[in-house]
Amino acid sequence: MGQLSKRSVYLDALRAFALARVVLYHSTSAWEVTAFTAMPLMFFIAGSLYANSLENRPLRQVISSRYRRILIPYWVYVVAMVVLWAYLGVLGEMNPASWVSFAMPVLSLGGPKGPGEGTNLEMTWIALWYLQMHLILSLAGGWLRSRQLQHGRRYWIALVALTVLLLPVGIGGLTFWALCWSLGYLQHDGVLEEWLAIRWKRIAFATGPLGFALFFVFHHSVVPLAALGALLLGVFWLTLAMGLRPRIEPALQSRSWRLVMNWMSARSLTIYLWHMPIIYAILELGVPGHELWPVRFALTCALLVPVCMVVGWAEDLAARKPATIWPTLPLDPGATASRRSSIPGRFPGRISRLKAPGRP
Repeated sequence: MGQLSKRSVYLDALRAFALARVVLYHSTSAWEVTAFTAMPLMFFIAGSLYANSLENRPLRQVISSRYRRILIPYWVYVVAMVVLWAYLGVLGEMNPASWVSFAMPVLSLGGPKGPGEGTNLEMTWIALWYLQMHLILSLAGGWLRSRQLQHGRRYWIALVALTVLLLPVGIGGLTFWALCWSLGYLQHDGVLEEWLAIRWKRIAFATGPLGFALFFVFHHSVVPLAALGALLLGVFWLTLAMGLRPRIEPALQSRSWRLVMNWMSARSLTIYLWHMPIIYAILELGVPGHELWPVRFALTCALLVPVCMVVGWAEDLAARKPATIWPTLPLDPGATASRRSSIPGRFPGRISRLKAPGRP
């Protein structure tokens, strides 16, 4: 359990993969891409990190930390978008409720809603529902954790039943995200992977084919069945990711991989927020080749790097770390102490003074 409490390069890699899928979908607008579900993984990882935080700090501090780390980069983004909307002359489409929802998205219904609905400008705010859901789950995370620990199997039965019952009315996704978040608790405890060790292949074979069939056959006709297919696909990909962990994780231990994963982890919120206005700019400016989705995707990824260098400091500020242009791997304290002790004139625990000849 102690080992699982440490930050895992594998979970960072899963989040990086999920982010790449989100950018791919928004830059292609191909609904087929959503068969490779990303949000279940992102909420699952968030739940695992939340459980780890609860072990080290009081609940109030965990919630305030989560809100600070989300809202500071988010507000920087909102200010930039308001400037853009003012330049385009569309701020008149915003009503008082819209301003409240953007200032504090947890209070809005359905997520913040900005101007330009039905146009490309919609891309600058439509994806903010994820942050709203994350803020809600952060607020309820302590209560969910206590219910999960106290009620065990009954807790999971209730969550699954609510998800299935609410699916036909279009809000089953809310409880499904809470289910994925709660599964992150089990991952943190070391229970999930132990339970999946002998079952993950059977679960994957049961959920994958059925999920793909329901999703692709009924996507344009029977929405509840397509939603059930998407739910099953979320279970499938999550099960596959955890089941294959022992085979994949050893390949991610090299320094080059850890550098990439650390960079994407330190800039994950910046990537999520800013890839949409980048796509909007590519479309509105008519960048040569933008009609081809591979070009849009490649341009978006390329432009995300300088954008992260310019505005990524907001994530450092929110995490109460020194602002950096380019996040790097944290120094290993043991290695640092070893290097210092090897320098002539330096000794562990104190600094020696070199004495000049003839001086006491």
